[in-house]
Amino acid sequence: MAFGMKINLGGDFAPIVKFDARAGRLFRIDRDPVTSEKTSVDITQPPPTFAVDFGSLTIGYIRFTTQGPDCRLVPEGQQLPVQPDDRDDKGRLLFRPGFKVQLYGRVLGGLREWCSTAGCVVNSVDDLYEKFRADPNAAAARIPVVTLVSAIPIVTGSGTNKTTTYAPAFRIDSWVDRVLEMGVRTVPPPKPQTQAPAPAMATADDFDDDIPF
Repeated sequence: MAFGMKINLGGDFAPIVKFDARAGRLFRIDRDPVTSEKTSVDITQPPPTFAVDFGSLTIGYIRFTTQGPDCRLVPEGQQLPVQPDDRDDKGRLLFRPGFKVQLYGRVLGGLREWCSTAGCVVNSVDDLYEKFRADPNAAAARIPVVTLVSAIPIVTGSGTNKTTTYAPAFRIDSWVDRVLEMGVRTVPPPKPQTQAPAPAMATADDFDDDIPF
C-alpha cells in the first residue's frame, strides 16, 4: 500500500457504500429508519458519478466484525498507528491495511462513507489519490468528481488456488468545493503546483437545492 498510514474506533452508523471486490459491483447500503434493516442496492450501472472527499481520507488498519468495522485510522499524512496483533485460528492478522473516505452524490442519496481492506480496492483508491494530488485543483482545496467506469479483473494464484478479484477503475470528470455536510477537513490540500487550476464545474453553492451529479 503506497499510502504513507489518533486512533478512531469504529461503531458509528453513518450511511455507507460497499465495493464487492469478488463481483466488481458497487452497492449503496440503505438502513430502514424504523427497523434498522439493511438493504443492498446495486448502483454499478449506469456508471455512477460522485465526489470523493479526500479532505476526510483516513488510513490505517481495519477489522470487519458482525457489529461493523473496527477502525484504527489516522488522517492521511499523519504517522500510522500500530497494527494490532489480533489473529484468527490460522494465525492470520485480523486488522488489515485499509482506508475510509466520504463520498457525495445523487446516486448515493447524499453523503456516505466508504471503507475497504481489499488489496485491489486499496490500490485503486491509492492510485486515484495520487492523481488527485498531482492536479492543481487539489491545491485549491477542491475535491474530484469521479465516475466508476469499470471493474478490472485481477487474477492471482493458479490451478485450484486461482482467484479473481475486481479493482474499481475511476475517471476524474470535474472538481467541486467541499460542502458543509463533509465536516472539518482533516487532510490539508497538497502544496500548490505551478499550473493554475481549471475552473471547477460546480461549487458548494450549487448543492443548496440539489446534488448536481
